[in-house]
Amino acid sequence: MNKLSILFVFLSLFCFNNYVIAADNEISAPEIQPEKTWLPYDYTDTTAVPIRLAVTKEISSEKGLFEGQKLEFRAISDVYYNEKLILARGSIVQGKVETIVTSGMNGFPAELMIDGFEIPGIKQSQLMGGYIKKGQNRCFWVYPLKWALTLIPVAGSLTNFIKGGHVKLHTRDIITIYYFPEWR
Repeated sequence: MNKLSILFVFLSLFCFNNYVIAADNEISAPEIQPEKTWLPYDYTDTTAVPIRLAVTKEISSEKGLFEGQKLEFRAISDVYYNEKLILARGSIVQGKVETIVTSGMNGFPAELMIDGFEIPGIKQSQLMGGYIKKGQNRCFWVYPLKWALTLIPVAGSLTNFIKGGHVKLHTRDIITIYYFPEWR
């Protein structure tokens, strides 16, 4: 037998021996317990009650809307949890404008983010879900037009002045937030 075959047999036996030892000493994984948190809320409970709202009057991002402004919403339907009325239909709920992104050049749309809903009898930590609405996105036709007009000097740059659409929030738009009754 030459040295190469002896080396091959030795490595084969070594690998087979390690495989047999690993199979015999199967390591059992310990049962993983969820880590105990000291937070005042428990995200593991996912019982959620949807609350559907609509704005009481129409809102537009081009008409004096500012960040931090309070907006009024009305409940579209009765909200129940465990056969208990939480929010009656027509009840007024306040929300806050968190962020306004104005429409930009090249067709970028305006964007409105509403959160911070205040419902009587429900803690803020038990509510989740904000509302984001965008205006008309004109980038899809502005950029191809821009590239097509680059052959004509300065003409492609004129498309920079095309602005995106404003945000309009109508009374028929439905906003859904979620109430988590088991959270603290």
